[in-house]
Amino acid sequence: MFLDYVSDGRNVIQDWFDDLSEEAQFNFDTLLKNHRKIESTLNWTGFKFLRGKLTEERIWQLDFLADKRQYRLLGVFGEGRKKAILILGCYHKGDNYTPQNALDTARRRAKTLREGKAQTIERAIKVDS
Repeated sequence: MFLDYVSDGRNVIQDWFDDLSEEAQFNFDTLLKNHRKIESTLNWTGFKFLRGKLTEERIWQLDFLADKRQYRLLGVFGEGRKKAILILGCYHKGDNYTPQNALDTARRRAKTLREGKAQTIERAIKVDS
């Protein structure tokens, strides 16, 4: 199950998604749809745990391409089995994230979730008809 990070009643992942191009939205939806079917997160393509300051919060990233850009979804695992919480969407090129404070924001959001100061909402995943 994928969940979106919600702060002060605002779904920050949906806000980010709404600003994406049609191609990026399609690739985002496809990534989640395909990964939802995979039993072990270790088998997700484009998945890795981030290091450095983010190790403490166990923040991971998923990546996908669209619009000739490298997109990143940063997240943490929730309590219980198979709960992936998306906490931030961003772009990545080389060692640079856009927005520049993406990693600090992700760390702060992961901490607020752990402390129970933020909410989540289940992300509806489009399925083929």
